[in-house]
Amino acid sequence: MKPLIVYKAGDDYFGQEVAWRKSGSGTYREISGIGIPQTRPEIEKFAADNGFAIEWRVPAEEVPERPEPSVPRG
Repeated sequence: MKPLIVYKAGDDYFGQEVAWRKSGSGTYREISGIGIPQTRPEIEKFAADNGFAIEWRVPAEEVPERPEPSVPRG
């Protein structure tokens, strides 16, 4: 999956797509702006549909919680 960096300013979300580029014997991140939906559920669906892993850059209280892994209990 490729990274999608999501920023929030005021009530608006902004996205940046990350592409890895080769340079000599290494690589670097090339970042470019990308239009994204303006609600959290739509952003998550957009990311899933387009093969993105979201890197949230929003206030800590707004970062979605990761669900706890389900572990069989026996």
